[in-house]
Amino acid sequence: TLTSSYVLITLGGAKDQVRHGMTYVVVNLLASLLFLTGVGLLYAATGTVNMADLSERLPGLPQGLQTALGLLFLVVFGIKAAIFPLFNWLPDSYPTARLAVTAVFAGLLTKVGVYALIRTQTLLFPHDEASVLLLVVAGLTMVVGVLGAIAQNDMKRILSFHIVSQIGYMILGLALFTVAGLAGAVLFLLHQIPVKTSLFLTAGLVEHRAGSTALDRVGGLLRRAPVAAALFGLAALSLAGIPPLSGFVGKLSLIDAG
Repeated sequence: TLTSSYVLITLGGAKDQVRHGMTYVVVNLLASLLFLTGVGLLYAATGTVNMADLSERLPGLPQGLQTALGLLFLVVFGIKAAIFPLFNWLPDSYPTARLAVTAVFAGLLTKVGVYALIRTQTLLFPHDEASVLLLVVAGLTMVVGVLGAIAQNDMKRILSFHIVSQIGYMILGLALFTVAGLAGAVLFLLHQIPVKTSLFLTAGLVEHRAGSTALDRVGGLLRRAPVAAALFGLAALSLAGIPPLSGFVGKLSLIDAG
C-alpha cells in the first residue's frame, strides 16, 4: 500500500509535490523500519509472530517488556494513523497530491493504521481497564486537529487537519478497551471512509469550478455551483455529527461507550 502511495502522492512532479512527498516517504520508511525492528524483538521474545500464539505467550513476558513492545507498536502505527504528536507529515503531504489521489488516501491510508492499532493493542497487549495514555493521545489528537483546521484558509488543508481530528475519536474507542468502545471505534472508522472521500472529491469539483480551493476565492459557491455546495454540505453535516447521518451514529456510539 505504501509503495504505491509513494508514486501517487508525487504524480505530476510539481515542486511542492516532490518536496512534501519526500517528507511523506521518509517518515513512513522510518515507521516501517521501526515496525520491522518491533517484529524482530517480538519474535526474539516469544519465538513466533503468529498472532493467535502471541496472545498466549505475551502474558508470560515481564511486564516491563510487554509495555515496551506495546509502546513501540503504538509509535509505529501511530505514525501511520497520524495521531498526536506524530501527525505533522499528513497536513503537508496530502494537500499537494492530486485531489482524486488525496480522496483515496483520506478514506483509506490512516484507517489502515487505526486498524493495526486496534489489532495489536487489543490482541497482543490486553488491558483490564482504560488506557490513560491512549485517552490523553485521543483527546490531544482531536483538539490539535481542530485547532489546526481553524487556522487554515484552504479547503484541502482544512480537510487534512480534520482527518487528524477524527482519528482521535477512533483512538478514544480503542482507549476504553471495552466491547462497546471498540464497536464504536470500528463504526466511526467505517463512517469516515465514505464521508472523507466525498468531502475531498467535492473539493475537487470546487477547484474545477473556481480554479482554487482557497476560501477567499470560492465564495458564493452555493450560487455558482449549487450541486457541489449541496454535496459538500451533506458530507460536512455528517462529519459534524448531525442526526440522522452516519456521523451522529458513530459519535453517539462512542459517547455511550464512554
